[in-house]
Amino acid sequence: MKILVTPKVNPDLDGTSCALAYADLLRKTGKDAEGVIFGNPQSEVQYFIQKHSIEIPIRPDGFTSNWSEFILVDASSMKGMPKAVRPEKVIEIIDHRAGEPEKEFPNAKIQNELIGAAATLVVERFIKANLNPNPEYAKLLYGAIYHNTLNFIATNTSYRDRKAAQFLEKEYGLNENLARQMFDFATQTIERNPRQALEDDAKEFGEGYLIGAYQLIVWGSEVFQQKELIEQTIKELFKKFKVNWALLNVVDLESKKTTIYCSDKVGQDALNKTLGCQFEDNWCQLEKAWLRKQIMPLLTKALG
Repeated sequence: MKILVTPKVNPDLDGTSCALAYADLLRKTGKDAEGVIFGNPQSEVQYFIQKHSIEIPIRPDGFTSNWSEFILVDASSMKGMPKAVRPEKVIEIIDHRAGEPEKEFPNAKIQNELIGAAATLVVERFIKANLNPNPEYAKLLYGAIYHNTLNFIATNTSYRDRKAAQFLEKEYGLNENLARQMFDFATQTIERNPRQALEDDAKEFGEGYLIGAYQLIVWGSEVFQQKELIEQTIKELFKKFKVNWALLNVVDLESKKTTIYCSDKVGQDALNKTLGCQFEDNWCQLEKAWLRKQIMPLLTKALG
């Protein structure tokens, strides 16, 4: 039985690292598993491909092979999943966000814990098995923990995330300079082409009533010099994906603040209710760093 381990299409570093590292762990324990990424990996993943020459198996969505079972990582619903995945054949889920995956995947063993990074859960599995990940995958996991906890300043950061990062530092000689270089590379990539970054990151939430939610994580605020381009891109994505309204979440790791763009009155009212956003010219700033995966469950609940 060949197992595909995979995240959502166009994955971030958390999903990418989990797919490759967990498939590595399964192989080390005698399973026939393959980690594959579909679509266009996001900018922080490109850093490891270009600067560390890490080979990542990337396939176009629609590609398939002789997989008979599936494991989802950094994901717990079929929305955004590769076309190859068959929900009735999903045997396991590793995720870290609010949701009810048992409704879609009745045959799956589920680990879904509200911590900073799914990568932390995978590192913990290596520790429990008394095994170490491939050194290249260790770098990906380390970067993913930093990226998903926003350099350990996100409100969803847990002591387990820090402990997992410390384990990788001790075993592989990694340090926070790797994370800083990753953030700098990703920021420069976003600033060169914010339109592409937004489209690659595009996600929709809801059933029937759809909310477009886009996110950029940067170090430094130069991206805000391109506000007009960003606003125009959000409008274009609004039409392309046929959502009811949309928001953009920008996290600046230098200032440790979140900035949100939303041009819809319903959206602004809901964001004000959930996060205390005070909008001016469709933009607002929060004094803490919030991730989209934290904002959207609150927003969905507020909207009923």
